[in-house]
Amino acid sequence: MTGLPAGVWVWDLLLRGAVGGVLAFHLIHLALPGPRAATRAALAVFTLSLVAYLFCQRSELLFMLPRPLALLTLALCTSSTAWLWLAARGLFDDRFALTVPLLAPPIALTLIGLADNVPQMDAALARLPRPEGGTLEHLHALAMLGFTAAALWEVARGWRDDLVEPRRAVRRWVALGIGVYAAVALVVELAVRGRPVGALLPALHVLGIGSVALALAVLVARRSLGAILGPPPEPEMSGPAPEEPLADRPAAAPSPAMARLTRAMTEEQAYRREGLTLAELAKTLEVGEAVLRRLINQELGYRNFNDFLHHYRLQEAAQRLTSEDLPILSIALECGYGSIGPFNRAFRQRFGMTPTEYRAAARMERHRQAV
Repeated sequence: MTGLPAGVWVWDLLLRGAVGGVLAFHLIHLALPGPRAATRAALAVFTLSLVAYLFCQRSELLFMLPRPLALLTLALCTSSTAWLWLAARGLFDDRFALTVPLLAPPIALTLIGLADNVPQMDAALARLPRPEGGTLEHLHALAMLGFTAAALWEVARGWRDDLVEPRRAVRRWVALGIGVYAAVALVVELAVRGRPVGALLPALHVLGIGSVALALAVLVARRSLGAILGPPPEPEMSGPAPEEPLADRPAAAPSPAMARLTRAMTEEQAYRREGLTLAELAKTLEVGEAVLRRLINQELGYRNFNDFLHHYRLQEAAQRLTSEDLPILSIALECGYGSIGPFNRAFRQRFGMTPTEYRAAARMERHRQAV
């Protein structure tokens, strides 16, 4: 039935079982109570897609499943890179949520993958010749490659601004390894699709997945998954900005580096520099980037450098919107934003309303108090 010698078939099953066991460890860990439920769900679906790949890659195993379960397995397998993209986005975005716009692309790829592969599965079950690939097959292949590239972009795009050391380690090694391996495996799969490849190449693919999964297991054992994912983001504010945020209150005896950082942000208003990077701020303070990263993350509680800048920029902008009649664009530019779009998005994310609505609400409140 398998086309493989009995000994090779046994070793193949043992390898897949071992890798499946490591993946099951991750599924159990992700199912435990913890922060960032949406991110955990995205990671769990991607892990399930890897389990599905263990079955789909060896068609004899897929054919042993009941048809509904076989179709579900095929759906997960043929959309795995889309779930990889969604998992990467969730892992590195502290405000990640499973919204309809984010779920639509993986669902679309799932439907394309099923439409492309179900006829091939049915033909194999009926021992008929494999249907000729057409436009749908090429579309599915291009979409899989596109999602792999998008996952790599999610890993790389916020690396310099990420302040969480465990998560930076994930970016640098494990997540990038997943993305690169997925790209290589996909290219190889497309190159040999429909041709007899023997037992070695599929086994190497499974071994690659197992190696990455085992590395993730070691990372989870050494560091808390909660430390990587972090706590849920603070709820949006709907009222005026606090007069003295926690980040502006240094400890009773701050370190020299923390004192310089506080002075640079409160007195010198370094945040007003458009495009300010962590490297530039570290150079201004004459400290190493790693030192500055630890100060902002471990002592002030920020997980992302841009969130740190937004705190100071939005604090000033909110105060000026209620006390000055300057155009909103002028205030945004003077507070360090390069254009009105990023300012509006950041402002709405923090205060739950647009700058225009915030200014109008403040004026109405002043008028009510005057009356």
